[in-house]
Amino acid sequence: MSFRLIFVFFLFISTVVSSQELNIKGVFTGANVYIVNPFVHSKDLFTIDSISINNKKYTEILESSAFEIDLSHMGFKLGEDLHFCICYKDSIKPSILNIEALKPLSSFKIKEAYIDKDQCLNWTCSNEVGSLPFDVQQYRWNKWVKVGELRGVGTSGINSYRIKVPVHSGENIFRIHQVDYTKKDKYSDSIQYKSTLQVVQLVNKRVKEQLNFSTPTQFEIFDLFGNLIYNGYGGEVRLDDLIPGKYYVNFDNTMGEFIKE
Repeated sequence: MSFRLIFVFFLFISTVVSSQELNIKGVFTGANVYIVNPFVHSKDLFTIDSISINNKKYTEILESSAFEIDLSHMGFKLGEDLHFCICYKDSIKPSILNIEALKPLSSFKIKEAYIDKDQCLNWTCSNEVGSLPFDVQQYRWNKWVKVGELRGVGTSGINSYRIKVPVHSGENIFRIHQVDYTKKDKYSDSIQYKSTLQVVQLVNKRVKEQLNFSTPTQFEIFDLFGNLIYNGYGGEVRLDDLIPGKYYVNFDNTMGEFIKE
């Protein structure tokens, strides 16, 4: 092999090795993105070779140290998943200046919400911008308790959800919660439901081995210092390992106390 062929071969290998990809995933939130496109070492050539988004090649001029990409003109829909593939030279890495513009937003609007005969919470909502978890919370024992979670569809149309919830006796109050990268909580209005379930009673307030409820129920047991010891669902709780003393118990939609002998 001649010197010239060897030189061309190694030049080809060098070119392949120096070509790199920056892959970034996000969602279309309606905002444009700003690309930082540094010079390579010679300062007469920019690092970005090409950009594709969801396999659609970005065809505008790339010869600039910074430029804006108008995603709405590329036909993307609000909440649509985006995959940026940016090919660049050497180790001079480009970047997206406003990366938060590609993060899902908690912007849902509840259209309808109700509890059905099977004790499932149903809701429809619009205006989702990216997939985020929905937390279902219930107001019980003077506090909001998380009782379920569903992943949001994330698209801007009308989306429907259904999840089983732990209904207690009497008046029930639920709400739907979501939070995005800003860490600001977003809540739905309260969703009320009156149950015909029988009120649960604490059968024994002095306990040797087992605490009993009149009907299986959600429960929490705390010591005198407010430390959570047990929680769960059932009609009875074994307490053999508890030291004697006074304890507090939350169950059904009420609160009580008992003595471990």
